[in-house]
Amino acid sequence: MKFTTIAALLISAVAVSGAAIPQEKSQSYIVVFKSTTTAEAIEQVEKDIVGFGGKIGQHYDTVLKGFSAWIPTHAVSTLSTSPFIAYIEEDGQVTTQI
Repeated sequence: MKFTTIAALLISAVAVSGAAIPQEKSQSYIVVFKSTTTAEAIEQVEKDIVGFGGKIGQHYDTVLKGFSAWIPTHAVSTLSTSPFIAYIEEDGQVTTQI
């Protein structure tokens, strides 16, 4: 009986503690840098994104200088003030028609 009571209390505590932690909303973005931005500056922006709790995805260097990233929504406005970033755009599906 004691084991059942203790097990029930532990399960309840885990369920409550998991529900109490708010999840930061992240979204996928494309970060595009100005053509004059150095590799060191790009690395610093990547570190900033990871520091905000984001994750770097695919790097782009053929058509534009940038990368995709999952960025917490609260960090996008802060990152967009960087003098190295040309713009930050929500990632999405693009289609073409011929």
